[in-house]
Amino acid sequence: MSYELCSALQCNVCLAFAAFPEPNKSTTETQLSMRACSGCHLVKYCGKDHQKKDWRFHGDFCCAVQRIKNTYNVKHPLHLSSSGREPETFEEMETAQMQLKFLLTDALKRPLKTYEEEIISFPSACGVCFKLKDSHICSHCRSQAYCSLQHLAEHSIEHKKVCHLLQLYYCPYKVKELPTDFKLKYIGRVNNLHKSNLKTAFETVFNLKLPAKPYETLKDYQLFAYASDFSCIATICFTMCHLDILSMETSKFIIYIVGSSVEPRLWFQKIHTQFFFMQFPLFTTLELHFIGPETLEAMEENIQYDFLGQERNVFYICYNGLFQDYVSYFKGCPSLIVAFNCGFSEYSQLFKGSPAAKSCAATPTSSTQTDTWQKGIWEMLLFFRVPIVFTSFTKLESEFDFAALRKAADIGTFTMHVERIFTVSKNPFHDLRPLRQCHSDDDEAFYFRNGYIQAIHTMLKSNSVHMLKYLLLM
Repeated sequence: MSYELCSALQCNVCLAFAAFPEPNKSTTETQLSMRACSGCHLVKYCGKDHQKKDWRFHGDFCCAVQRIKNTYNVKHPLHLSSSGREPETFEEMETAQMQLKFLLTDALKRPLKTYEEEIISFPSACGVCFKLKDSHICSHCRSQAYCSLQHLAEHSIEHKKVCHLLQLYYCPYKVKELPTDFKLKYIGRVNNLHKSNLKTAFETVFNLKLPAKPYETLKDYQLFAYASDFSCIATICFTMCHLDILSMETSKFIIYIVGSSVEPRLWFQKIHTQFFFMQFPLFTTLELHFIGPETLEAMEENIQYDFLGQERNVFYICYNGLFQDYVSYFKGCPSLIVAFNCGFSEYSQLFKGSPAAKSCAATPTSSTQTDTWQKGIWEMLLFFRVPIVFTSFTKLESEFDFAALRKAADIGTFTMHVERIFTVSKNPFHDLRPLRQCHSDDDEAFYFRNGYIQAIHTMLKSNSVHMLKYLLLM
């Protein structure tokens, strides 16, 4: 089964219907053949066999929903906010979803899993009147239900704005593993990278065209996903366009990637580092430090290859732990500090709805979580005048992330001045694959990995300079 891709309109095991509709059946005919779970009414199956197969995964969740239905005497779990009747407004539906999520979290004694959040947040309900009825489905994205053809027609203009994103988000090919080698060859660099974007840059360096509808074939989607994996290295190169690279007078560029997880394996492979050397050929050595408690493994590795007529060296140093611990024993100075989808605000009481905060909440811990970011941010800020670039999923989250950074700067031993290299903006090199927002705290219905970017560096304020000199002399 694949909970990497789930929808209230698909079989919860094989992703039938929305993913792979039967060619000789209409959208409505195929949907009518789907079997809804009679216990929770939130998931569907293409047949009894798959419903039985899914029970060991779905059972606890389903039984918890049934207990809630019995306790509140409702026929459907999304009738909670409207005294047993169907929601009639967006506000009623949203309230019912929030109540159900709260009650389920309490009943299950754990945070909801991502797919559980999704099937509650995006139920099989009419996109106009919110009736829990899916007699008709958008034939393009197969991800939006309607109670009637009239409502399907009424919603067509509004739905068209997101239909393409839904087709990408629910594309069945996204659960397939990418080929390890697309055998692409670099043709040239991107001139004026700071005015470009990820799609254009990828097409330029490899002299190819990305498909306009990547969800139509496996080959097209995999090329589209492969291009998306250049988001991190291209974001770094975009940042470097705003720095005085020539004044560095060195052939080595050192990057600290803070809060790292899977980056070394997915987004900094040989072909990605070649993109870096293509854009900045004066550098011959790239030293990558991946630092974070979720870094896959501790290791040190060096790869060498010839590129653009010169030998290139890439050093991978992976540290499984916190940044503040790493810098206490590894004495060095980076050229750049990066935090992708940083989550600086993930422990903030003000912003619980961020994707980063949800990721934090998904890990069962004690009721009072320790803010592991604050000390790490402080240590980053101590690298005076070293550029710090960080990305966030959404605009609102990016503002909270900057606030968390400023807070760390204000409560430290020294008074720092935080100077923006560039202010928060949409990152033109964000991942091309959309993610769907399950929470109402943020008004961006769809968001992207590395969606927003900002960069700063720090300086000591004059009174702190005197204090630092005094402490060094003691």
